[in-house]
Order: sequence, then C-alpha cells, then structure tokens
Amino acid sequence: MTAGERLIQQGEEQGIQRGIQQGIQQGERKTLLRQLQQRFGDEVDADIETRVAAATTEQIDAWVVRVLTVSTLAELFAD
Repeated sequence: MTAGERLIQQGEEQGIQRGIQQGIQQGERKTLLRQLQQRFGDEVDADIETRVAAATTEQIDAWVVRVLTVSTLAELFAD
C-alpha cells in the first residue's frame, strides 16, 4: 500500500468514526426527547427541542441521568 493509499484509508476510517459518533449523539438526543415527552408531555415544546439539539454531549449525558429524578423541566436544565 502506498503512502497516498494509507492516507486515504485513514481519512475514510476517521470519517466513519465521526459518522458513528454523530449517530450515537443523535440517538441520545432522540431518546432524551422521548423521555421528556413521556414525563412532561406538552411542556416539551419547540424551545426545549432546540435546546436539546444544541446541547453538548456532556449536557445530554447529564440530562439523561437527571431526567429520572427531577420534578420539573426547570430542574432538569438547571446548571
């Protein structure tokens, strides 16, 4: 394999890894929104969906854990 071919292969592998990571993040966001809709119903509006879509991975992770114990959306998003 030539150096150029190795670089192409590395680029492809990195692209695949990024795609996998993005898919996981989308799945986590979707799951969180489902949990929020189940728990808080109509309170989960477009603003909440936008907030979840813009959140970092760390925020999503914290909210996924916190959604099990909070009583309100305000509690969930309190940072």
